[in-house]
Amino acid sequence: MNVSKKQATIGFIIIFSCLSVIFYLIVPIFIPYSTPCDVDYISEGEYTGCYLVSPVWGRVMIIDENSNIKWQNHREEFFIHDSDILPNGNILIGDTSNNRVIEVDINDPSKILWSWDALNSFHINWTEFSFEQGWTDLSFLENQNSLLVSWTLINDVDFINGSMFGRNYDSILLSLNNLNLVIEVNYSETREIVWSYGQPTNINILYHQHNPDRYPNGNTVICDSGNHRIIEINTTTKEIVWEFKLEFPHGKLRVARDCDDIGNGLRLITDSGNNRLLVYDMNSQSLIKEIKSPWFANPYDADMLDNGNILVSNLLTDTILIVDYETGLILRIIGFPYKWVVPYTLILTAIVYNSIQLFKTLKTSERKKLRKLLDFQLYRRIVYIVCGILSLYFFNAIITFLWIFNVQG
Repeated sequence: MNVSKKQATIGFIIIFSCLSVIFYLIVPIFIPYSTPCDVDYISEGEYTGCYLVSPVWGRVMIIDENSNIKWQNHREEFFIHDSDILPNGNILIGDTSNNRVIEVDINDPSKILWSWDALNSFHINWTEFSFEQGWTDLSFLENQNSLLVSWTLINDVDFINGSMFGRNYDSILLSLNNLNLVIEVNYSETREIVWSYGQPTNINILYHQHNPDRYPNGNTVICDSGNHRIIEINTTTKEIVWEFKLEFPHGKLRVARDCDDIGNGLRLITDSGNNRLLVYDMNSQSLIKEIKSPWFANPYDADMLDNGNILVSNLLTDTILIVDYETGLILRIIGFPYKWVVPYTLILTAIVYNSIQLFKTLKTSERKKLRKLLDFQLYRRIVYIVCGILSLYFFNAIITFLWIFNVQG
């Protein structure tokens, strides 16, 4: 039975419509997490060997290597960037959508034990704080009650053990992305801001930063993403003691989101917009390694594991990757990149279709022997096939590029 082009097109549309419904409406119901920002390996305690995952949309959860949920909080409406396990075993969560940080009871996920709320005047008086800092432009206060977007966009929370730095109190280090500001809050009932860096209306200091870390030497390292650099600050003097930028032939940093001290003077850097991990040697002041993979799709956070491998949260493919440090090979994929099934199937179908047409052109051509290679239709199919293969290989890079230039959170 002959099938017309119109019938084939209609059938093709029906098939991909069904695939879209299945993979974008039905499959997500059975997927434990989506768009993981931060992921941490748990090396001690009840959940040793599991992972603490902070999805952008959904619940903070602890999963095992097979994506089985071992623990989760009870709030589905969270818009989250980061979470950490506190020394007492509870979970610290950056509740981005509600402009606050909360401590959730590990034994009762519905119970909030401590919080710092950027919109609670008892926790922070922004006008008073601004005057203390010497800020004269208070225009940043105008959008506090916006329901469309998080005012502060808290995108990182870190617990700091005060005893490591000769203090009698602990603290929480926060990145307020939309305010171009990093603050350190007393982890107590007083909740006062004990340190800050940046200014909401001065993007030359910080601009949409990510992942501030307090290093063992007492300095603070910040990924100054919008300014395409990473800086290390003397926490006491606020002097920049190290600045990392890239130029040709390495290309500039594009939304750097993480910079970890991995020992021996090495720093592991997540260059999200360029789909790569970098290793910088502080001893030689040089870049010594670049790790890239077709599997990377906006890697958000990367941590060195005790076994020497790298744990990567792969934001746009809804997966967590275990990467070999030496070779850059993907050793394990945790999760399922369901969003990619439909476009990948579409591209593969186009490659197969044009391959079939290529052989038909060779078979039906009236030209003889090598003269068949002069047929224009032949080269048109070859171009389509090559473009399809290149699209598959660079698909993640293309999607990341489009994402970075539209959303930088």
